[in-house]
Amino acid sequence: MSFKEKSIWISLISTVCIFGYYFLSLQGLGALPIEEANNIAAKLIVKAVLMTIFVEVILHIVLAIFSPQDAQEAEDERDKFYQMKANSIGYTILILGVMVTLGHILLGAILPEMAEAHFAATFPLLSAHILLFSFIISEVARFSSQVFFYRKGA
Repeated sequence: MSFKEKSIWISLISTVCIFGYYFLSLQGLGALPIEEANNIAAKLIVKAVLMTIFVEVILHIVLAIFSPQDAQEAEDERDKFYQMKANSIGYTILILGVMVTLGHILLGAILPEMAEAHFAATFPLLSAHILLFSFIISEVARFSSQVFFYRKGA
């Protein structure tokens, strides 16, 4: 397994674990008053982002220590091709998430009573979380497709 593929595995696993925990933690906030839930959600997102940075940096340093020659190799054409294909997949998913978020915002503007009654009271910072969820899913799809291309040898 190449250094690049190991690096992608680190990013994939850390993203799934940290943001999986984050989104599971949000489930319990629906019963709280909206301002309190929003404050807790904002603290959780900062914590998740900082933890992602910390985990990725530490694990990539450890990976580079154990395979220093592989860490210094430049990307070849195959790496760039897999990255380009995976970026396209991730970008498509991100665009879909942005469209869903825009639909949610427009629904709130056109039918505010319905949006308030059904969505805002049950999930803190809903629009921001739809965007965040879309971003995380697009990243997971991007990392997963890169691993798939490396494994498949496409």
